Amino acid sequence: MKDLPQDKLVYTSDRPFWNFLISIPLYYFMFRTTCKTVELFYAGRIWYAVQFLVTMFFLFVCAAGITFTKKVYTNSRDKNVRFNFTLFGIPLCKDTIFKNVQYVSVYKNHTDRDFEVNIYLTETKKKSVSVYLDSKQAFKLAINIATGLNVDLLDATEKGNFKWIEKDNIK
Repeated sequence: MKDLPQDKLVYTSDRPFWNFLISIPLYYFMFRTTCKTVELFYAGRIWYAVQFLVTMFFLFVCAAGITFTKKVYTNSRDKNVRFNFTLFGIPLCKDTIFKNVQYVSVYKNHTDRDFEVNIYLTETKKKSVSVYLDSKQAFKLAINIATGLNVDLLDATEKGNFKWIEKDNIK
């Protein structure tokens, strides 16, 4: 999807260089598996070709999982946020758009011990947009979204002690 003129890029996922180093052999083996799969289909060994096809899919999912890029665009006038996932510039899925965002929160899930970034569309209707293992990365995304939309941020990391971070106080 093309960037609309009023949309502003507020977040791009950071991939460390070692992710790309790990993905190189995965993509290489995926390519070799694809060649072998075609060869097996051509030779009439369908069962082996299907097994190689499954292996090829598994290799692709593993490699894509560590090399895809997430971009977040906001529109403060309409209070919309759009998530875009690409793999080397190729869209992986249709953009996910949330309209009329009221506020953003970072919630600590005490059962799983992870941090969720939630977008509230109404007081009771929320959508979880990302999950992180540490609060620093979760707050980085949440602050960027809240700043881009010009909305408040709710810090719900402590059980029973939720704190509002006013839009004027967001860095």
